[in-house]
Parts: sequence; C-alpha cells; structure tokens
Amino acid sequence: MKKYFLKHKMLLAAVILANLVLAALSASAAFILRDALNVALEMNLSGFRNVIVISAIYLPIFAASRFLVEVLSAKLGGKIIQKVRHDVFSGIMSRDMTTFGSVNSADYISALSNDIELFEKNYLSQIFLLIYNVLTPIFAIGIMFYLSPIVAGFVLLSLVLLVVIPSLFGKGLQSKQEKLSGRLSLFTIKNKDIFSGFEVIKSYQMAKQANKDFAEQNKEVYKAQLSFDYIRGVTVSLSMFLGLLTQIGTILVAAYLIIQGNLTGGALLALVQASSQISMPLQMLSEAAPMISGSKAVVARLLSLAQVEDSPFGTDTATFDEAISIKNLEFAYPENDAPVLKNINFTFEKNKKYALIGKSGCGKTTLTKAMVGYLRDYQGKIVYDTSELHALSEDSVGKLSSMIHQNVYMFDEDIAKNIHLDKDYEDADFRAAIDDSGVAQFLDNERTLETQVGENGSNLSGGQRQRIAVARALTRNKPLMILDEGTSAVDRLTARDIETRLLGKEDLTLITITHALDEDMLSQYDEIIYMEDGTIAEHGHYLNLVSQDGSFSKFLAMSAQ
Repeated sequence: MKKYFLKHKMLLAAVILANLVLAALSASAAFILRDALNVALEMNLSGFRNVIVISAIYLPIFAASRFLVEVLSAKLGGKIIQKVRHDVFSGIMSRDMTTFGSVNSADYISALSNDIELFEKNYLSQIFLLIYNVLTPIFAIGIMFYLSPIVAGFVLLSLVLLVVIPSLFGKGLQSKQEKLSGRLSLFTIKNKDIFSGFEVIKSYQMAKQANKDFAEQNKEVYKAQLSFDYIRGVTVSLSMFLGLLTQIGTILVAAYLIIQGNLTGGALLALVQASSQISMPLQMLSEAAPMISGSKAVVARLLSLAQVEDSPFGTDTATFDEAISIKNLEFAYPENDAPVLKNINFTFEKNKKYALIGKSGCGKTTLTKAMVGYLRDYQGKIVYDTSELHALSEDSVGKLSSMIHQNVYMFDEDIAKNIHLDKDYEDADFRAAIDDSGVAQFLDNERTLETQVGENGSNLSGGQRQRIAVARALTRNKPLMILDEGTSAVDRLTARDIETRLLGKEDLTLITITHALDEDMLSQYDEIIYMEDGTIAEHGHYLNLVSQDGSFSKFLAMSAQ
C-alpha cells in the first residue's frame, strides 16, 4: 500500500506539512490560555488587550490551517482510492477466462464496493488521523515539560497505558473485520443471484423462499457487524476512560503544585489544555491503530486483486492465413477428474465452413473455447498456421475470432452501441452488418438504433438479442466466427437466412455448434464434425457421413425419433 502514498509524494509532503503546522498551532493554544488567565487574575488590562490581539491573529490562522489539512487530505485520499479502485478493476480484467470464471462475479463487485468502503473508512481515513494525532502530542509534551516537568512526567506515564491497553484488541478487530468483509461478499453474491434469477423466482413462486434466504444473509451480516462493533466499542470505551483519567490526574497533580506555590493558575490551565492535546490524540490513536491493523485482511485482498496477472500466452503475433491445427488435445476442468476432451486431432482450414454436432456435454463448446484461448491448461497443441497458441499474445489471438453464444449479453446502452461497442466503422460496413444479421428487420420508426436495450437486453426479445450479437461479430470482420447455438433463439426461417448469409461469405471461416439437424443447411457446410464423449467420432461432408451408416448416421436416426 506504500506505493499508493509514494505515487503522490508532493501531495503527501503537503499533507504532512499542513498537519505539522496545525499540530503546532493546536498545542500553542496552551500559552494563550495561560496568559489570559494570568492577566485576569492580576487585573492586568494592558496584558489582557495583548491577549485579545494575539487571539485575533491566531484563530483565523488556525481555521485556515484546519481547512488546508481537510482539503489536502481529501485530495490525497481521493487519488489513492481512485488508483486502488482502478488497479483492482484492471487486475480483475487482466485475468484469463478460466481464472475469472473461478470466482463469482459478485465477489468482484463486493471488492469494488464493500471492501473499498471498508478500506477508506477503517484504513485510509485512520492513516490521515494518525498523522495529526502523532504530531500534536509531540508539541504538547514539549510545552508541558516547559511548564512543569513533574506534571509532564505523570502524563507520559498515563499515556503508556492509553496506547498499550487498547492495542491488545488489534488482532480481535482484524479477525472480526475479515469476517465482516467475507459476510458482505456473500451477501452481495446472494443478492446478485436472487436478482439475476428474478424471472425464475416469480415463475415458480419462490418469493417467500427468496425473502427467507435474504433475511438469513442479512442476519449474518448484522451479527458480523455487531461482533466487530462490540470489540471496537470496548476499545473506544477503554480509550475514553484512560483519556479522562489522564486529564483528571493532570488537574489533580497541577492543583497540588499550586497549593505548594510551585505553579500559577494560568500554568494550570495551560497544562490542562496541553494534556488534552496529548490524551485526546492518543485516545484517537489507540482507536485508530486496531482499526488499521484490523484492515490488513481487506488491504491484502484488494492488493491481491490489483495484481495484473501474467498472461499464460506468449508475445508472438497470431496469424490465420492457412489453418488452425489441433494435435492430441486433451482438457479437463479443475473441478472434474474426467477429461472433457480426449485426444482431439483436427485441422480447420481457412475460409471453410464446419458444423460441430453431438449430444449435450460431448465437448463441442469446450473445444471451441480452447481453440480461441479461453482455456489455457490443456494438453497437446493448438497451432495457428505454424505457431502454438501458448507462444502467441492473447490480444492477437482475440483479434482473429468472434464467438456468439446462445445466451447473449447486452450492455445497458442503445442498440447501436451494443453493436459497435465504441469502435468506429465505415457506414457501409456497419449497415452491411445490420442487414446481414437481420437487425434491420426489427428496426422501425419506434425502435431505432438509438433505442435503449435495457438491463441485459430486457427490452428486446431473445431473437433480437442474437441478431445484435451476430451484427456485433460481423462488424469486427474477423476471419473466424464461432456460432455456439448462436441462432437458436430466432425463428427457423430467420436462422436459416442468417446462417445462409454467413455460409456465403467466402472470406470467413465458420464453425457452427448446432442441434438443428436440417439436411438442407448441413449439406452446405464443407465438413461435419461429429463428437461423442470428448472425441471426434466422425467427420466429413454431410452426404458422405449419412451414406456410411456410421455414428453420425445413427445419431441422426435417433434424433428423428
């Protein structure tokens, strides 16, 4: 976390300097109070006028210093929060598909909201308080020794207790805050799950159960917060008790010295003021220290997420001028022992059209995800022209392919932005993508390219969302397109039209994962790839496979029943 402070060295120096001035001014108020009381007791009107003049100069300077500390601290704190939040977001976005998907996305949201709030409240703001509350007692102690070494010695002894005793609760606070952060994360995950499944909850009359689940999670958050606040309350109470004990003890010791004739009334008032400039800051320090210590887990989590992950790929530039070759490919998801892909060998030639067919769970989608670099822990080789995938940069691989899934994600923007995704295109190319995808068919006077799609396309039908996804891919003009049930949500006539247009693109390599066993459409593909249990059982032109009476032919016959 040090690097975030040092990144703004000049601003940090200004914050420390401003706090230094403010601390000196706060402590020096003791001299004004001393002189005011002494001249009052002495009936010294001339001296009283001098105190008034000094006070008139002192107060505006003090107020200005206080304002400067607040402004500079807010500016530095804002910059640090902004940078931490940016780094956490960048760290998350640097993850590959496998690593990103291993964590619930609500956990990332919780880190960017709940954990950042805890970091700001219990760590960063306490650090800024620390600066002032360390500097002020230093000046105040110097003043106390100047006024009365005996009283100063008593105060120092009291302050040892004020610092040491509350600090004993640091580990407890850290444990409770870590638990609170975890509960807030689970709370966010659960709520996201409920809201994402709102339609299912309504359809299956699950609102009562959802309310029950929410209440349970809400109760757990309350218990975690209460547990944290309990220990914090003990720490604060002890700090206040010891601080008050220090102030009262200071007055009693000073009063005894006055009785003995070794101290003036004005000096007593000055000592009380100076002791408050020690006890109150140290009381706040004793509260802040456990909170800062208790925030270590949250800080560690944020720093961990802020780490930009090293790409599992290399730095070479990917090309797809001839073919993508799959050699002895095997893959198993971390949570499963059984491999999903087993000894896959195949070559996808540039500009040819392939239909990938097989029962659900046979490995079709996994194969295409591995091809485009979504899955990194595979065995075997995936070769782009002459270069293996791991030697290629992730960015250059991504520029070669577009993947369209059955469940299309829509950003809460207008239709046009969901297609071009903030990239500039020639009007003719953009219009061609709209026409070829079928988006133009549902545009009219009421629904235009500027129409908002709503959260995840809630204002559109499933078919309209998939047309937009196809248009989104076509605007990129990438050499490889993968349709993973990419037209399943549109009517068959529209699906045939979109698919036929894509099949007619000579400069496009098309891989279609489909369950639609339409002979007219399948016969237009250069090759059918039939998968069974993670392997390629058969491949070839549709008519040849049907005539061989093999695995694919039997699959067709079984599907027709």
